[in-house]
Amino acid sequence: MGDKRQSLDLEHLDDHLERVASIIGDYIKHISDAPVVTQTPMEDIKDALFEEMPMNGSSPDDVLDQVEKSFKSACTKIGHPRFLAWITTSPSPAGTIGELLSVGFNQAPLLYKGSPPATILEKVVLSWFARLFGYPDTWGGTLVSGGTVANLMGMTVGRHTHAPEVADRGMQALEKPLTVYVSDQGHMSIYRSAMLLGIGHNNVRSVPTDDDCRMIPEELHRMIESDRMAGMQPYCVVAQAGAVSTGSIDPLNAIADICEEMKLWLHVDASYGGAAMISDKLRPLLDGIDRADSIAVDPHKWFFIPLECGITLFKNKKQQKDTFVAKAVYLGQETDWDLKNTNFQLSRQGRALKLWFAFKTYGVKRLAEIVDRNHEYAKLFHTLTTESPNWEPVCGVELSMACARYIPDNCCAWSEAELDNLQVDILNELEKSGLGFMTPARICGKGVIRLCVANHRTTDDDIMLLFNFMTETGAKLAAQHA
Repeated sequence: MGDKRQSLDLEHLDDHLERVASIIGDYIKHISDAPVVTQTPMEDIKDALFEEMPMNGSSPDDVLDQVEKSFKSACTKIGHPRFLAWITTSPSPAGTIGELLSVGFNQAPLLYKGSPPATILEKVVLSWFARLFGYPDTWGGTLVSGGTVANLMGMTVGRHTHAPEVADRGMQALEKPLTVYVSDQGHMSIYRSAMLLGIGHNNVRSVPTDDDCRMIPEELHRMIESDRMAGMQPYCVVAQAGAVSTGSIDPLNAIADICEEMKLWLHVDASYGGAAMISDKLRPLLDGIDRADSIAVDPHKWFFIPLECGITLFKNKKQQKDTFVAKAVYLGQETDWDLKNTNFQLSRQGRALKLWFAFKTYGVKRLAEIVDRNHEYAKLFHTLTTESPNWEPVCGVELSMACARYIPDNCCAWSEAELDNLQVDILNELEKSGLGFMTPARICGKGVIRLCVANHRTTDDDIMLLFNFMTETGAKLAAQHA
């Protein structure tokens, strides 16, 4: 007889998928159109999307109509050539294809049996990155959502290696509180990780930086010794390889020397700057990164992979597995290939396919050309601000970030707070114009304009357009102030 009740299968599925592909293709085709950030009022977007939970369904075509109407015109165009704000980069179309395939296959690579190809493929792409960063054959790793979780993974394995008793007895097993060290340019995820690990925000030490916004090793050494004398238990140093506001790179070898001397875990946050490793020109900037116990790197940043895609690498896979190993009878027989023991997450999306598809499609050499070009454009912006009487560059350019401050002609009549606000006002006018999107930063106590070029579509014309617009806007706003 058979059960005649409905499943969730759709009639004309091929037609609907074809329309979805058409919507995505049209969006990418017009990704360079203005505005970069939508000018649609929030109320209009809310009115278009807010509704009660639907008890009865609609046709897929009607739902796709709503998606086209509500999303296409209101999306922030992260792939626009003048989206130069966050380090969430312009995703490559090949990566998008890989993502669509991954979603369609819907694999569960927690166990080998959950997806043999997804399991193998994760090992493959992780091996690429392990070799890229110079790790030995003992390496371990995991694919995660992004830099925040990648940093958490590194700090977690470091804590378990340094204080394994915490796994069973909790933080109360420790007689001395743990401390973490990161430069004053460190990412907020380090503080979040400290909170989640029970270490606490107050036990994260902010190490001073030099004029180039790099951690001062002598200050790090002094702070570690001071904490030990005060009865604390230093366990982890987080070095920046591409700080979030400046792109600065800490002196990795000097920090590694200190960690080896004082037996501390060294984690390198290369979420952004790790892409320098594929560039012959930029790779020397990360000399010493292979000495880290763990490394965070985000393919969805400067490798042009769609969100979400982060990686944590470990020099010693045994330390990683000892931290996360867990058994559950209901999962059945385990194998050495199972990924559930590499991460605290059980059910997890397969992220390897989009990374693999993009790398196979473009090749590392082509990706490296984009990385080098982005670096050149950041240097171009730095040069423009250096040569202009109305701009003051802040920090040099190591990777693809450049920071500068607009200075009006009559700056003596402005307070520091007013100059800080002027930078924000210039950026607000830029966003309202639809021409581009950049963000402010605070460096050495000053408000600055921060440009981050991590975009495969950006050209030198885009940099010139933005610089000229902001210079003209700064002059207009300064005239209004007078």
